[in-house]
Amino acid sequence: MKKMIHLAVLSAAVALAACSEHHDHGAESGHSHDAPAVAEQAAAPAQVQDGISVQNAWVRPTVGEQDATGAYLTITSQEPMSLVGVATPAAEIAEVHEMKMDGDIMRMRMAERTEMKAGEPLELKPGGYHVMLMALTAPVEVGQEIELSLQFEKADGSKIEMPVKAVAGQNAAGDHHSHGGGGDHKH
Repeated sequence: MKKMIHLAVLSAAVALAACSEHHDHGAESGHSHDAPAVAEQAAAPAQVQDGISVQNAWVRPTVGEQDATGAYLTITSQEPMSLVGVATPAAEIAEVHEMKMDGDIMRMRMAERTEMKAGEPLELKPGGYHVMLMALTAPVEVGQEIELSLQFEKADGSKIEMPVKAVAGQNAAGDHHSHGGGGDHKH
């Protein structure tokens, strides 16, 4: 039981590092850490398929023994549909997550279905909806290209799978992360 608790705490710490954006987990700020300096990297160019456009696709490089990271992109569809899944050969587990304030605690949870309106961009970014890549098959290095497979469902129930290439690098300026003493991330 003690080993399971330690593993759960370690997994939560890795997820926090992967999803980092400046956010506070409570009034009592216990500690803070900045993401390591990473050379500014251009995101992958726009990718279009079946009326869906993906722009600014990037993945946060890993640090040390970290085995999880985040992927970020902007998706625009010409018709209403839902983002219902993601897969990648770079990780055993890939999920769309949402980070949201619950009172004074930032919580992260899996989003099984993310609705998209026609013509309105869905931005998957640090601190909001994003893709979590967990149980990575190898470290993610700056400049590396990561293959993602986005899965969509149209209003009529038909499915679309779209391959996307994301470049590992930093695409967000001023990435910080701070925790409060009682912070808690939940899936």
